[in-house]
Amino acid sequence: MPGATLRNGRMLSTPPPEEHPEAAALRGRIFTDLDRLAFALEREAAELLDGGREPESAARQERRLGVRLAQRLVAGVWADEVNGRMQRWSADYESRFPTTGR
Repeated sequence: MPGATLRNGRMLSTPPPEEHPEAAALRGRIFTDLDRLAFALEREAAELLDGGREPESAARQERRLGVRLAQRLVAGVWADEVNGRMQRWSADYESRFPTTGR
């Protein structure tokens, strides 16, 4: 639903309390896979930085941020790297959509 990125401090992707157990388990597995990928990217970035390859390290960190965002959206949980951005730009995003009078 456009215009409802955050509602009462919750994201649209936050699972409902009555979510089916299989759906909850799938969310958990996807979250874990994304967490592992973010961890791997973080380690790679550190190795690149240690090797004096700062531009490549920065690129890995940017990819990691994208994975954290995906993780957050899939699981409906907050990820520190993206919270501020979502909150800061939420009103601007919502203003792009006309209100429907609801």
